[in-house]
Amino acid sequence: MILDSIELFVSVLAISILHAILPNHWLPVVAISRQLGWDGRKTAGVTMLAALAHSLSTVLIGILVALGGMSLEGVLPYFKYIAAGIMISLGILFVWRHQHHMHFHLREFKLTPQTNMSVIIGSLLLAMFLSPCLEVGALFLVAGTKGIILTLIIAAIYTVTSALGMTLFAWMALHGLKKMDWHKLEHNSGLVSGIILIITGLLFIFSH
Repeated sequence: MILDSIELFVSVLAISILHAILPNHWLPVVAISRQLGWDGRKTAGVTMLAALAHSLSTVLIGILVALGGMSLEGVLPYFKYIAAGIMISLGILFVWRHQHHMHFHLREFKLTPQTNMSVIIGSLLLAMFLSPCLEVGALFLVAGTKGIILTLIIAAIYTVTSALGMTLFAWMALHGLKKMDWHKLEHNSGLVSGIILIITGLLFIFSH
């Protein structure tokens, strides 16, 4: 049980950090901030709200998935292995699809200072809420077989890491972090996430 928990903690932390780094999670806020002349505090605040919206939908889906896993665990004694197999399959899918990852382009956001602020922020929050992190959702399936406490801990780790990470990188971008190869990092994110899921699933299976 302890080993399983550590594996899940490390995996969700790694994926959370990876997704916090990805520019398509916070660059839209930075782009809008520069166009409308927001200061660092306002940009950080909106980024934090966007991160929480993104985390909320992920956690809600994750908890539902975990509850489904708990129910199936009671009916199918070996469901935890099925859950691990699903995780590995999703990992393989992410690896296969990583070449088709969509990218954010600054030119897609054309706003003016006259644009209603509630519309801007509302659109950002809605967009982030409607784009949950499916990779973390896969981890919830396995977490559910270990109980609600572990599931809630996983949810907390993801939420805190995503919110702080996205806000930090948005702030860094505003202060001149321009030389990073964000395109390459974003392009390979699916590959890295997929590998993490595959390794976690294999460890979960062979550590029993």
